[in-house]
Amino acid sequence: MAAIVAGGIRIAYRREGSGAPLVLLHGALEDSRIWNDEFDRLSPHVEVIAWDAPGCGGSDDVPAGWTDRDWADAAASFLTALGLTSPCVAGFSMGSVLALLLARDHPDAVGSLVLVGAYAGWGGSLDADALAQRLEAARFTVEHPVGEWADGFLDSVFAPGTDPSRRARARALLDDWRPATTTALLDVMSQDLRPALPSIRTPTLIVRGAQDERSPREAALALVDALPDARLVEIPNAGHDCTGPELDAVLIAAARGDREGSSGD
Repeated sequence: MAAIVAGGIRIAYRREGSGAPLVLLHGALEDSRIWNDEFDRLSPHVEVIAWDAPGCGGSDDVPAGWTDRDWADAAASFLTALGLTSPCVAGFSMGSVLALLLARDHPDAVGSLVLVGAYAGWGGSLDADALAQRLEAARFTVEHPVGEWADGFLDSVFAPGTDPSRRARARALLDDWRPATTTALLDVMSQDLRPALPSIRTPTLIVRGAQDERSPREAALALVDALPDARLVEIPNAGHDCTGPELDAVLIAAARGDREGSSGD
């Protein structure tokens, strides 16, 4: 993997293909390797760029005291360092929150957003009980070995019938996750970003799997209502991780600026 220095830290990334740029922000408990299949499928059509977020994969650890502004600044610096001008940015789960922070603080850096399994922060998308359970589960991952929680977590991410190789890759990445990164992310993930949403005018697609157990449909609808320029795309028979041909088509169309080229509500 290549690497650049953005926001004072080393960020590893992978870049393949040519054409309209598509930047992929992975979710929690993984890194850019989760997109291996997407690189194979998407790079013949668009230029695909995927980072290892700070604290993940080949990137440096998260500096002490980082805030939501620091995460947004690091993402903006990453785009600038790679010479990307207003690309399409697609964020999955945790990556959707980071993408919203980027668009909030650096609106000119982003041309369009695709938010998959999205949250307006956990505090803005989950009720009080669900938020408490999510935070408790996250802290459990920090304090206990991967084998004690991996299967339950993966069951909540992948719908029955998911390609076993996809789930196996996600399981392998759990072994490389740094508990300190979860701790650094908790304050960011638990925020309520709803007050900022009306100011984010970036064209946005909210994508969810119809069987998503982690991000409620009501949360997706609320994002569509609150963002000035947003549509919902729902993928049938898919869970929180809804990768596959349908999502590929959405991502390619969004990168090329063809929002009407992807079906949705």
